[in-house]
Amino acid sequence: MVEDPILADEATPPPPDPAWLRPLAVLSSALNLAAAIAAGAVVIGMAGLIMTEIMLRFFSRSTFMTDSLVAYGVAASVFLALGWTMEKNGMIRVLMLHHAVPKPVQWLFELFCITSAIGVNAIFMIYLWRQLAKDFTRGTMSGHYHPIPLWIPSAIFFVGLALLMLHLLVRLGRFFAHGVPNEREVVL
Repeated sequence: MVEDPILADEATPPPPDPAWLRPLAVLSSALNLAAAIAAGAVVIGMAGLIMTEIMLRFFSRSTFMTDSLVAYGVAASVFLALGWTMEKNGMIRVLMLHHAVPKPVQWLFELFCITSAIGVNAIFMIYLWRQLAKDFTRGTMSGHYHPIPLWIPSAIFFVGLALLMLHLLVRLGRFFAHGVPNEREVVL
């Protein structure tokens, strides 16, 4: 029986990180896991808030904040889980073209993807940092029934992007240490 080389390579564990990358990779992994747990807690909190709002409406009451807090919660849970999702290969990747080209071109594709992701993430982080600093120094509050300092959601989003950036740097280090990762595309 002839084995599929992609499936055969998936069964082998990835090579260990070099000594210079290991501390950064361990730190990134631990922080990503903590942020993913926090994102899960935010989702549970949102569900609890929605259930509370439903119960209050039976008695013609409301928190008047559920919609805005759930909106912030959805964004926070997405941003906090970005690094962990990428670390666990949960991001959508189209590998059909990647597997159709020779190894040197795959190397260039992968380098382009990682460096462009770092660049785009850096632009987002710079913009968000400026907005966070402006909201903090001005004391900007949301226009909700119970005002929320706008630097708080911005800080949560910034932390999520910073964790993604850390993981992208680890991924870049692994790329230079081990080459193109051997990933399998999802077949539907």
